[in-house]
Amino acid sequence: MHLNTIKNLWRQILDKALNALEYKKIKDALKNHAISIPAKDLCDDLMPYESFDEAEKALAETAAAAELLLSFGAPSFSSLSDIRNACKRSQNGAVLSIKELLEVSRVLKTAENLQVFLENHINENGVFYQYLERIVPNRHLAEKLSSSFMSEEEVSDSASPALRDIRRKQMQAKNKVKGSLDEIVRSATRQKYLQENIITMRNGRYVIPVKAEYRGEINGLVHDTSSSGATLFIEPLSVVQANNELAVLEAEEQREIERILSELSADVGTYAENITEDFLVCRFIDFCFAKARYSDELKAVKPILNKKGFISIKAARHPLINKMVCVPIDVELGSAYTALIVTGPNTGGKTVSLKTTGLLCLMAKSGLFVPAKDEPQIAFFDNIFADIGDEQSIEQSLSTFSAHMKNIIDIVARVSENSLVLLDELGSGTDPEEGAALAIAIIEYIQSLGAKVMSTTHYAELKLYALQTKFVENASCEFDVATLKPTYRLITGIPGKSNAFAIAARLGLDELIIDSAKYHMDTESVKFEKVIADLETNRKTVERDAELAQKLKQKAEEELQSAEKLRQTLKQSADDELKKAREKAAEILETARRNADRALDDIDTLRKEKEKADFKARITQTRTDISKKLEKSEEELGVHIKPERKKPQRQLMKGDTVKIYSLGKQGTLMEDSAGKKKVEVLMGIMKTKISVDDLELCEQKAQYDYKPPSVSSTGISRGSRSVQTELDIRGMTGLDADGLIDEFLDNCSLSGLNIVSIIHGKGTGALRTAVWQKLKRHKLVKEFRLGVYGEGESGVTIVTLK
Repeated sequence: MHLNTIKNLWRQILDKALNALEYKKIKDALKNHAISIPAKDLCDDLMPYESFDEAEKALAETAAAAELLLSFGAPSFSSLSDIRNACKRSQNGAVLSIKELLEVSRVLKTAENLQVFLENHINENGVFYQYLERIVPNRHLAEKLSSSFMSEEEVSDSASPALRDIRRKQMQAKNKVKGSLDEIVRSATRQKYLQENIITMRNGRYVIPVKAEYRGEINGLVHDTSSSGATLFIEPLSVVQANNELAVLEAEEQREIERILSELSADVGTYAENITEDFLVCRFIDFCFAKARYSDELKAVKPILNKKGFISIKAARHPLINKMVCVPIDVELGSAYTALIVTGPNTGGKTVSLKTTGLLCLMAKSGLFVPAKDEPQIAFFDNIFADIGDEQSIEQSLSTFSAHMKNIIDIVARVSENSLVLLDELGSGTDPEEGAALAIAIIEYIQSLGAKVMSTTHYAELKLYALQTKFVENASCEFDVATLKPTYRLITGIPGKSNAFAIAARLGLDELIIDSAKYHMDTESVKFEKVIADLETNRKTVERDAELAQKLKQKAEEELQSAEKLRQTLKQSADDELKKAREKAAEILETARRNADRALDDIDTLRKEKEKADFKARITQTRTDISKKLEKSEEELGVHIKPERKKPQRQLMKGDTVKIYSLGKQGTLMEDSAGKKKVEVLMGIMKTKISVDDLELCEQKAQYDYKPPSVSSTGISRGSRSVQTELDIRGMTGLDADGLIDEFLDNCSLSGLNIVSIIHGKGTGALRTAVWQKLKRHKLVKEFRLGVYGEGESGVTIVTLK
């Protein structure tokens, strides 16, 4: 047989499969998502790829376009036209039309925009990087072409200086002609000669409409007459010369335009190969984005192609059925079994399942995403054969059986190891027994060649064959007897029932007739149908249990997620509250510090005014104010800290060292507490009345004892005042010593002493630091230093007064 004849036969068989699976409708739907006409043409030409690598590459391109579309949108291809013929003609010296030159300009601009888009959004490892490298932008030529034309019919003045000059002269000549004709039209004596007071054109020359009876009144050339003969279109002699000049200029203009078009066409011819390459890249990228948009419309996913000949698709949907009503199916073929026999009632979805499987395999082979879930595994079949639908032919005297058998003969003759064969109602249209036997034989033969086969049938013999034969599996399209409606779900592993008796009973057929029909059935067939019915009942029970378990699992997961979310919310809330509490505490602490500083200033002021009559009362008031401020701070913090009080082991007596709770200070008791509610306590140089309940007996002695100042051997006396030249504050805190230092320095200054000593001891140096801080800001101190040998060294500070 001649090679071309073989090719034509192969083409016919392939076309039959594509038509049976409605592949053209897929291409039509894809074409709707292409922007440019060239890309739409590419969609029309799409065919399943012949090699695994080509299909893989096409799928990767679709995935890359889908990713770009999702993240950045798509570049514009609306101005793309097929300029390949124009480029080829320009290479051969032809002069292109204005429309063709503008189309070339738009292609160049589209290519430049695409280059910028790809440069901004892909890297060197990107799928489209090889196409980016093929783009050769030519902005200079694109701008030169676009700026040379006003539209597809008019050349712009800026196309050349000569054309601009010619058109300037044309304007001047036109104005001259119109000016002369305006004088005639507006002339009161000549208006009666005119049919209308207008200037018009005939044969490219400016004329005026003159009434026929006044022909002799206007000297000039007649260029035309009206259909009635009542009007003559006359070119007055006064404008003949100007019109002649216009005609000459128009000829010059046309020659210049032809020269410009020739020059621009030559430029296009020079870069024709690069421009053609730019067009091909733009067309292909537009095609890829069309595939991406179609995938998004279908909510499709990228299939994983394999060379092992197996199919595993979850929730597959027929791409031509509305996804809102389409029932997804799960398809497995080629792993545990190589033949799948699908049974069930008519209009139950058997043929749709067959078409869905074949069409998704074709789409994957064509570089298109498939409507399914997860990562569908689809074999790359060398050939996909299909015999689907009723193809009886009256013209060829072929019955349904004969037509199907003719197709099957062609398929069997060309099937190979890596083929997928889809057969609808195999063996139907003839004697059931013979048809079933023939169907089994055909399936076995196709399997023996290593191909995969999926077939629909009503024959019980094929159901039994699938149950008994290795590598053959049953599947059924579910049918709800209660509603007499198919569910369109594909159930693998269980043969389907025709449900003829159940449907007839539901429709109202007499039970006697149905019982009689059952009586006439073969005993083995009845048993087989009962087994199928039992299997179906058990399957539904298992499915319900599995569905319930899945719902419980999902509910548990949702509750776990909800609990975790609540935990995170509570943790965040606790962190926020803790942060707010810390900020509030810091604010209150800062307020307390400021209050303490003001209190110290008040005490310092009071100390200086201690000789006033209300001195003690003001001290008491200041202490009360401080106590209230501390209580307020405690309330703002939300706590009330009360130090744990020790129960006194005996009665407080004069000379005992006690702790005053409200002030947090120690002092010396100046009287016994027996029978008294308040007692006098000495704190530093101050005596005050304190409630006995506010006192606690300290085991250690007071930090200092008050001794009335007396004149020592180093002291001096001024009248009735005795002044010491040194102050011993060892054992005190900085706060305790603060008032004593002020009083000591005041007395020394009033007594005229210049140099005095403050004994603070060596220790840790904390007391010395506090003393020095005090002296630095004291207004009576001129300078101070540590003592030297013989003065007490670092345990004494020598102060020089002003």
